[in-house]
Amino acid sequence: MIMPSSSISRIRLAAVALIAVIAGVHFEQYVDFINEVPKVGVLFLLNAAGAAAIAFALISQERLIRLAAAVGAVGLAGGSLISIIIALSGNFLGYSEPTLRLPIVIAIVAEALVIPLLLGLARTDASSDASVVASASSN
Repeated sequence: MIMPSSSISRIRLAAVALIAVIAGVHFEQYVDFINEVPKVGVLFLLNAAGAAAIAFALISQERLIRLAAAVGAVGLAGGSLISIIIALSGNFLGYSEPTLRLPIVIAIVAEALVIPLLLGLARTDASSDASVVASASSN
């Protein structure tokens, strides 16, 4: 279930928006041309689908789902950053990115911004869970 909009923090909304940007860029690049690149095309499609699912999970009412989504999104964004660095400097699974095109810059900025936001959200959700467990065990 999705949280009511009044209880979603601005930081969480920013993280969701950045994850949606990452999903959109990867899907646009998949449709535009990368679907023709073996292996990498499938990874772009999986990245887009995973990011879209994570965006919804980040606004779940369940803390554990939000925590898992934040951790997964850090891995997704970090993996995307590492992959593009490799593709720009050499060869990633048979694909070389020749230049920093606008979609790449947009994705890099979104990925770099979302990681610290997600780490903060994960810490908040994890400490909330620890508080709930501590108060339940003291009763």
